[in-house]
Amino acid sequence: MRRVTKPGPRRRGSGQEIVVRHDAGSRSPERTAAATDIALLGQGCGETLPSLRRIPANYRLETNGERLYRLCLELVERNLADAKLWKESGEVGVVFARTAIQRLIEEFSGGALKDKIDYCFEVRDDLGTGYWRGGVLGDGKLMAIFELQACGYLKIGAALEALEEQERFLGAAFYFLLRSSLYRWIRIYDHTDAECYNEQLHEWMEQDEPESRDAYEFPAVDEAIPEPVRTAKDWTYPSARRLLRKHLHGPHSIWIQKLLTLHRLSRLKGQVMRFEGEYDDPPVPSLLLVFRENDAVQACFDHESERYNETTNEPSCAVCFRSEVGDEFDAAIRTMAIFLRVNMELAGLITLLNEMEEKHAGQREHRTEPSLRAA
Repeated sequence: MRRVTKPGPRRRGSGQEIVVRHDAGSRSPERTAAATDIALLGQGCGETLPSLRRIPANYRLETNGERLYRLCLELVERNLADAKLWKESGEVGVVFARTAIQRLIEEFSGGALKDKIDYCFEVRDDLGTGYWRGGVLGDGKLMAIFELQACGYLKIGAALEALEEQERFLGAAFYFLLRSSLYRWIRIYDHTDAECYNEQLHEWMEQDEPESRDAYEFPAVDEAIPEPVRTAKDWTYPSARRLLRKHLHGPHSIWIQKLLTLHRLSRLKGQVMRFEGEYDDPPVPSLLLVFRENDAVQACFDHESERYNETTNEPSCAVCFRSEVGDEFDAAIRTMAIFLRVNMELAGLITLLNEMEEKHAGQREHRTEPSLRAA
């Protein structure tokens, strides 16, 4: 049976509904009329229920949505995103902003960091996962951060030997300028970190029980460091640049040119956010810089890296800004661009120098210096 509801006769001060029931299988008007069963359902109220057709069926709750939509608006007004992307993002502000910025990064870097250094990018309105987890930034500010996913790996020993063959201490100057330039923008792990770890091991051994001291093994860091790097420790920026520029047209000019470009980029000023107590430890190193594969520097890194994820580390790079303040937004974009450019030049050097290392790896005899030595 199906039901059809019809209004009944109305009297002043009253209203009734009449329900007409009939056999849905019968198509004969006569049979329908004969089967009619009329019943009163009670007093009607005379009011009509509103239609729910235009009422939204679901809702989306957003915390601090005003800041988010200011960022979205700023991206559109600066032609960094458009209405097409807004539709593709399902008109969801978080998805729109994240997709727009991710596309900008991919277009800017052009895949230069692929398989070299891997970063994750986020925009937040709090301090993230640090010691003061969820702490507000204040004043309607946002924080854009790059967090490391996989660090780079650069073997530089063969390149330093080739440079030393051109001129004494040219390799040492190259190594000095590379390290000091990178330190301005990213944290790296090199022979100085390995030396600190070696000293720490000795302190632990001295504090341990006498019967346990024989179990300690110490990285042979001093033996892993090339002699020119060990002896030339008083380099300055002008002296290193001066020596490198003498060989701008030499057989390894492309290495030197890339390094000088990276050095110029590293000296640009950016509004990098400094943290004071919000995180337990500094950023995880973005680059492991070794002289040879599996040398003592790498051995130290392998031991130390086991505990990197046991604490909350600072982001690799962070900027704080208000999207509606033009100068702050511009400074944030500029800072992130410098950070990416430094890493892009570094990725190019990684490709060139690691290829040099692989080419000469088969020509060297098996290394005699051990990565670790007993106490």
